[in-house]
Amino acid sequence: MTLSPKLQALVLPLVVGLVSLALSLWLWRHEQQTLDTNLRANFDFSVRQTTSRIEQRLAAYEQMLRGARGLFDASSHVSHGDFHNYVNALTGGGDFAGLQVMVFTPHLSSQQMAAHVAVRRAMGEPDYSILPAGERESAAPVTFVAPATPLNRKALGQDLYTEPVRREAMLQARDSGTIAITPKVRLLMDDAKTQPGFAMFLAIYTRAHPADNVASRQASLNGWVHVAFRLQDLMASLYGEGTPGISLRIYDGVRTDPDGLMFDSHPGVDNTTPARFENLEYISFPQHSWTLQIRSTPEFEQRYSHNSAHIIAVAGSGVSLLLAMLTWQLATGQARAFARAQTMTRELRESEERMRHMAQHDPLTHLPNRALFSDRLQAALARARRDSARACLMFVDLDHFKPVNDAHGHAVGDQLLVAATQRMRDCLRESDTLARVGGDEFVVLLPHIDTRLDAQLVAERIRAALSHPFTIEGHVLRISASIGIGIFPEHGSDDVGLMKSADHAMYQAKEVGRDRLVFAD
Repeated sequence: MTLSPKLQALVLPLVVGLVSLALSLWLWRHEQQTLDTNLRANFDFSVRQTTSRIEQRLAAYEQMLRGARGLFDASSHVSHGDFHNYVNALTGGGDFAGLQVMVFTPHLSSQQMAAHVAVRRAMGEPDYSILPAGERESAAPVTFVAPATPLNRKALGQDLYTEPVRREAMLQARDSGTIAITPKVRLLMDDAKTQPGFAMFLAIYTRAHPADNVASRQASLNGWVHVAFRLQDLMASLYGEGTPGISLRIYDGVRTDPDGLMFDSHPGVDNTTPARFENLEYISFPQHSWTLQIRSTPEFEQRYSHNSAHIIAVAGSGVSLLLAMLTWQLATGQARAFARAQTMTRELRESEERMRHMAQHDPLTHLPNRALFSDRLQAALARARRDSARACLMFVDLDHFKPVNDAHGHAVGDQLLVAATQRMRDCLRESDTLARVGGDEFVVLLPHIDTRLDAQLVAERIRAALSHPFTIEGHVLRISASIGIGIFPEHGSDDVGLMKSADHAMYQAKEVGRDRLVFAD
């Protein structure tokens, strides 16, 4: 069947329009995948940041208790004034904001209780009594409180042994010699409607008595120091602001039951609606855990989405329609139209190359982004697997970069990232790949190494290069690098396993002091 001239003139424009639409669809899908990857990376970072801030504050409380135990270990007699001065000196720092009270509680037998009450009354507390009244084999009355506010002094004399929840934590601290935390309880100075609180206990043992096993700890028990805090106060006192668009709920225990809910950053928001991203993180104590339910909100996607996929879809559709119309005009315009079609085709190809480059590279440092690096890593591992060779993957995290951003602004921070990128490039071969996968996180791929020493030498060159000061806009800036190293195939048989090993090693490097390199286990 022969088409009419009018239909023949429409065939080429239709083909061009359909091809352009197909290309736009591919670009849109690729950009959508890149956006999803970036959103996941930002969410994972927010999860780590949120969990770390809480763990750091609890670790500060633990160190405070250990310092108090050191006070009792170093002195044959600690008075209430000594205890009060020590706690006031500690709580002057921001690390202990949110703390309600610190308490010393002696362990008393039934024979010691009357003498204990008499001593406290003789020392200026005429109304002191062990509460609730009654005879029992042993007691643990609140004896020292700091700061000694009128509200905190309401707890003096309360026998913590009479409360099963606190007693269990105290016995656990006694037998283990380490920290023990209670499930949620009502603080002694609070009324019944006050939000839930927690107590963290550390046992104190008699001086010069061994406490190296459970039996000796039980025999030499002198008492406990403990801190009490409300979770709402702890969360309000954390350094910095929470990540916008992140909803945080904290549950007591390992289940997310409504009865165990202790903190909700977005009260009143329906938690049954599925979120785009959701993680459960756990903060573990001896025989007890908290569950952190971290979810993204629509604000999170709005904050990190740049509508590039939408722009590509709209622009691609418009360009496809425009190309179809122009092709129709060019096809009927003979030589002039043919020349114009060539020009448009060349411009389209250049535009495609630019868009492809933008989709695969970091706009600030022009390094490969996560998607392009993943492709290169898979290709390098395939070659290494085929040749029975070894390859190396490094995670490089810039230490102390956030304070630079906070102190000097993002413009200086961006220039510092570009300068650090150039130094790292100078440490690598042309066959190696350096990529940026996060704000201050980079990855390095050495596609071929002979021994671990090869990887160690390159990592040490990078660490040494970044340790030298940078001069940016008249500011002398100092950073360092924590580097985690994974070797293929020892630390991972595929790209996912190798990246997990190297990432874990990098966090080990940060935990043991930063500015160092650590090989994966």
